Amino acid sequence: MAVISNIGFSYLLALTAVEKWRAMRGFDANDSILTNKWFVLLMASIAFILTIVLLGVRRLRIERDAAASERRFRDQADRRGLTVEERKLLETVSASASIKRKEAVFSMMPAFNRGAARVMQERFSTSKSIEERKKLNSTLNVIKEKLGFNRKTYSFGVRGGGTRGLSSRNIAVGKKIAIQLSRNGEFITTGAVVIKNDNLEFIVQPEEQIDCRGGDVWSVRYCLGGATWQFNVITIAFARGELTLSHTDNIRFVNKRRFLRVSVSKPAMIAAFPSIIHDDEDYQGPRFRPGTITELSGPGLSMITDLDVSSGDRVLVIFELEEGKIVEDIGEVRGIRNVAGSGSTIGVELLGLNDAGVNELVRATNSVAIAKAFAESEDGTSQQETEDSNLVAEAVNG
Repeated sequence: MAVISNIGFSYLLALTAVEKWRAMRGFDANDSILTNKWFVLLMASIAFILTIVLLGVRRLRIERDAAASERRFRDQADRRGLTVEERKLLETVSASASIKRKEAVFSMMPAFNRGAARVMQERFSTSKSIEERKKLNSTLNVIKEKLGFNRKTYSFGVRGGGTRGLSSRNIAVGKKIAIQLSRNGEFITTGAVVIKNDNLEFIVQPEEQIDCRGGDVWSVRYCLGGATWQFNVITIAFARGELTLSHTDNIRFVNKRRFLRVSVSKPAMIAAFPSIIHDDEDYQGPRFRPGTITELSGPGLSMITDLDVSSGDRVLVIFELEEGKIVEDIGEVRGIRNVAGSGSTIGVELLGLNDAGVNELVRATNSVAIAKAFAESEDGTSQQETEDSNLVAEAVNG
């Protein structure tokens, strides 16, 4: 042991001052483990491994969610009886609609309409076959029907309170429309006449020579009664001066005609519109209540009645416009104001009027206004309206 100590001491004496200093630095008590290179490498390796694991877990979760979404899509497609071709087309529509979960297209009608429009516009513009375009349009309509997205349409025209039930399918053959195409910053505008309208497409004949191709989007305006419809449709084909367009259920009211308001006093009968079909044999039909029309403004009426109604309710209205001319129509309550001791004053918009019906009411309104103007002129007096007519304004202008 003494020999070993002597040898170690001799080696220590042989070291230079610099070598002794370097050796002593290895025993520095203040040296931190965080600055040790092996510790840093170990921590970096652990962080890298954890990152790889997290990325793997996230990928597995995405694949699992995608598989579940695919399974739900197949289940929904089976439940609705879609063919293989219809499923593939619906997947394309879902992708074009830019929705996160593709099975959501079964319950989101706006997403379906948006995706279908993009698919039609893209494929119509690239396909040179008219038959292929018509087949695509027909297949999309079949899918829409199987998904339950075909809205119920109504035979009458003006619908108060929005565009529920309106479709380009409602436009009758022979009606005139205005069509506009925007291309490269230029607008092509012309009139057209509807020459065919079925469940799949409607065909119009432009009044002027136009140049268009499949996939072009037309903005259409159609005036019906007291309203102007506006909607966009896609060109399916243009041949022999006939323009074949797709249908749409997305109808917008861009404006409504404003009508002169005149005070009148006409007896009327009003009843609540039956909302259900009665199987009871004792059911005697709608129960009419008497009322008085106090103001006339085209298809808008202001009337006093004791019938219990709410805004948005439908009613049946019967009154004599002029001698021998009876108006019988469906109306929608657009406003209510309580009148002390005499029931309520309600604003009603008549919904089932065609162009001729609206024009007849306008003519009758103008006749009353002209007659009153002549009477006031002869009397030398001016009648100042003191009654607020907001109810009629609401009924006509929505």
